[in-house]
Amino acid sequence: MTQAVLVGKDWQARALLRAQLLEEGLEVQAYETARAALAALEETELLPALLVADLFASDDPVTEIDQLARWAPQISTWIIAGRNLIAEKRLQGRGFEVILFRPVAMGELVEQIKQRLER
Repeated sequence: MTQAVLVGKDWQARALLRAQLLEEGLEVQAYETARAALAALEETELLPALLVADLFASDDPVTEIDQLARWAPQISTWIIAGRNLIAEKRLQGRGFEVILFRPVAMGELVEQIKQRLER
């Protein structure tokens, strides 16, 4: 089973995305912060196929971007951010596979994730 990790402070968006990906047959772990997700990854030997981080509601998006960028060479990482995010420029050139800006259609996102993981 293909594994994905979700990060996002907005628990409703995180839970909805997780539920839809589970419906698609994916194994999904979800965390509120990048720090929590990355701490869990440090304890496992098997890295997920994809990490999707929604930084839109993050309390500290700059720090989370820096934390995630350190893992981007090892894990395919997608970032979802707001266009008003001060750190928007900080996202470029950090090794993230995909950078999306809100609003993002949930059904379309699920389909893109599914296609990516089927490769």
